[in-house]
Amino acid sequence: MALGGSQGGASIMDLHSGALSFNDKFINVYAQKKHNVLTPTDLAVYKLVRTKIQNAIAETFGIDINSLFLTHPTFFSRLTSLEAVTPHDEYWHAHIDKHTYESFHYTSLLYLNDYGVDFKGGRFIFFNDISNPTKNVTVEPRKGRVSMFTSGSENPHSVERVSEGLRFAITVSFTCDPLKAIQDPVLK
Repeated sequence: MALGGSQGGASIMDLHSGALSFNDKFINVYAQKKHNVLTPTDLAVYKLVRTKIQNAIAETFGIDINSLFLTHPTFFSRLTSLEAVTPHDEYWHAHIDKHTYESFHYTSLLYLNDYGVDFKGGRFIFFNDISNPTKNVTVEPRKGRVSMFTSGSENPHSVERVSEGLRFAITVSFTCDPLKAIQDPVLK
């Protein structure tokens, strides 16, 4: 994220494609040969974390681990209280991951910092009954906490607008379709 960042409230870096928010567009950070974006240690840590999350999803949802594949996009996100400049900055709208990313069957988020300490707002909200907010389920991000869920219409959700500070997370997505599988990123 140090090599870019959105002018609005949401910045992402896709580990596989190298897409990085930069002002009001995306750049390919891997094409910028002057920067070593990822190190072998970074990739080893990512693979360890991804494997642990993949195993947890397989166990939690009763899926054969050999039928669960990493898919794209898998990305780091930084959310702020800045006003949106592009539609990509409007992270707070309710949505269904499968509608946004056809390849997703399971979504996971690993939170990298703490709600109420590092940022205000930014909680993750599942809409059980959009007409009755008391039935919603709210997840407060905590460093190291993993949220995982099926990506279909059974799990509409949103993220509260961050009102102060910076919220960091990594989204790691999985599919049951081997044709939509991707490999872990590699150094180029």
